Amino acid sequence: MIDYYKFAIPGIVVVIIGGMISGIMAYNFYPEKHVNVNIAGKCYELLDSANAKYQSLAAENEIEILKLQLDAIETEQATLPVTFSGTQAGISDFTDKYNIINIISDTPISDNSNVDKRIVKATITRSEFQRIVNDLTLKDVKPLSETVAGSMGLQPNTFITPAEGKQISLSSNEFMREGIHEIVESNYDGVKPAECRTKIQY
Repeated sequence: MIDYYKFAIPGIVVVIIGGMISGIMAYNFYPEKHVNVNIAGKCYELLDSANAKYQSLAAENEIEILKLQLDAIETEQATLPVTFSGTQAGISDFTDKYNIINIISDTPISDNSNVDKRIVKATITRSEFQRIVNDLTLKDVKPLSETVAGSMGLQPNTFITPAEGKQISLSSNEFMREGIHEIVESNYDGVKPAECRTKIQY
């Protein structure tokens, strides 16, 4: 479940974004084959096709969050702070494709030269943000096939109010809740009762 304060409080957002990026990168290197979900205190392990369905649901949710954020930004001339990550070549292709020139920082995730992974902070216009979001596919966002575009996240800004951030969070949580309930209730292969290893309930 997504905490709406990450949309409203800059200090918390920076920490959350950093943690999310680290988590996503760890997932890319060590992909999980299952996920533990908690539905009203009753937990399930989602494996096989159930896990695949969950990964698609989570990817769709990430895209929907970006679309909701975009809808909340009414100022056409808004300059938006974003982060994205990937290999040096992938980042170069991404910035060339979308003509992203206002790079604030470009930092390797490791001092090890054999690890070709970087985190970039930049600013883009609302129209550039919209173009990137409109081009996104589930494959771009899924951890095992994530592209630089799929890693993009919006940083704290003055164009989304706390109330709008809360509504985005509520919409996202409801989307995930309905999707997870459908996976469990539809008896997809790989839905198994399990011990609760997550405190997040749907």
